[in-house]
Amino acid sequence: MNDVLEQRLAAKKRDLENQQEYFRINMKNIKQSTYEDNAINALLYMKKLKTEIAELELVMQLKKTNEL
Repeated sequence: MNDVLEQRLAAKKRDLENQQEYFRINMKNIKQSTYEDNAINALLYMKKLKTEIAELELVMQLKKTNEL
């Protein structure tokens, strides 16, 4: 079970890093008409990923505490 949680956590962190890099690259396209919508969507998705990462970290911490 821990392996699955660790794999999911690592995947979410990689996805967040990729989204952050995409956001940095996308800032170069600030003059495009869809920039604001794309930026908002990217930020909302990053917030969602951060929340999911925090939840997984909490679950793993609680699981470790219960195993002691």
